[in-house]
Formats: sequence, C-alpha cells, structure tokens
Amino acid sequence: MGFITEQEAEQALGDTWTSQTESDKARLLSQSETYLLARNVKPYDDPDDVPEALKLASYEIIKGIINKQLYQGQVQELKAKTVKGGSVEVSKTYQDGSVEVNATEQYILDLIKPYSKRSSVIYLKRM
Repeated sequence: MGFITEQEAEQALGDTWTSQTESDKARLLSQSETYLLARNVKPYDDPDDVPEALKLASYEIIKGIINKQLYQGQVQELKAKTVKGGSVEVSKTYQDGSVEVNATEQYILDLIKPYSKRSSVIYLKRM
C-alpha cells in the first residue's frame, strides 16, 4: 500500500530526494502516506492506480516535511465559535499558541479534497 514509490519520489524530487539517507527516505514515504490517510484519503493497493493529484500531493508533503513546513507540532485549534442569526455575526477564537495553515499545507489539502472520504450523517426513522 502507498501513494507513491521511492522511484517516483526520486524522479519527481531529484536532488532533494537523493540527498536523504535510506532511513529518511523510508520515514518520508511513511509520513506522506500517514498525512493523507489522516485526512481520510482512500488508500490504494497499487501505486499505479493512484490519481496524479494525490501523487503530486505526496511530493508536496515530502517537500513540506523536509522544509520544516509540515509536522511541526502546532495546529490551529478552535477554542470558541459564535454564530448569530439576526443581522449575521460570526466569531472564531483560536487556542493560544496555535498557528494558521501555511501555503504548502493549503495547497496539499486542496489537492486531496476530492479524494477524501466525506463524513456523513445518517438519519434513522423509528418505525
């Protein structure tokens, strides 16, 4: 299982990839896969079946990790949200120390959005 192979990463990333140690390469592939799976992207058994957008997202994830833009231990977490109906009012307050999503992560999230499983609500009717 995986979204890209080591050979695909080498071809797409060039020197950025070849300058990594073998253990770093394995870790980067694992982190890339974990990142996508954590965002509800359907896993593929065969890397040849993976859509090009997900492969591109995998390369961007790896570059983001190497450039210390992803997996830095900080997430912007919502502390409070206010919504008002009449005359429309929306307010959001974030946890102290949280950070906004950077441009790299925004791009990756947009690439993978069509491939993410959607959470859904099922309404049950009592008979």
